[in-house]
Amino acid sequence: MATAKQWRHYRPSRLGMALSALAVVAIGAYFAVLHALDGRAEAYFTALRKSDPALYLSQLRDARGFPAFLEEYRILEGYDTFKPAAPSFLVGRWTMRNDPLRLTPGTAPAQCSDPVTFDYGIILMADTGEVSLRVSYAIEGQSVLFKAPGIDTFTIDLISFGAELDHIEFRPPGQAESVFAYQCGR
Repeated sequence: MATAKQWRHYRPSRLGMALSALAVVAIGAYFAVLHALDGRAEAYFTALRKSDPALYLSQLRDARGFPAFLEEYRILEGYDTFKPAAPSFLVGRWTMRNDPLRLTPGTAPAQCSDPVTFDYGIILMADTGEVSLRVSYAIEGQSVLFKAPGIDTFTIDLISFGAELDHIEFRPPGQAESVFAYQCGR
């Protein structure tokens, strides 16, 4: 084992010093290239946001995940305030369950029992005798808010993994307990 006295007299060879300097230069070049590529990607997304917002949202969702997509979607589609159009990722039939399901991303449950449908200006719940509520939607944080005349504002929590919306959690109007809902049709 080397002692402190032996290390004090250690002198690296010229080859060792040259390799160390080369490694430092290579690491610096690597970070410079990463910085340049990051700048190019940011410029690309900025230009795409202006020229083709739909493609921008799609690529943003794939590149940075659902939370980043949702924030930009809220801004570009005007969901800062309530509007009758349901967000596009929420439109369709969802099966409500009391317990969470373990599904492979992108797959629907085998049975679409106890469905709720979100569409333009309405929420349709089949279990309550096909009751349809006139609602409007807004986005706040990682949640969608919906309100109907004469009732409270309800929150739909969006649960995502990466770029995929896995399921939603909310308390349906007229029910005391929250449910887990999985998309089972458009």
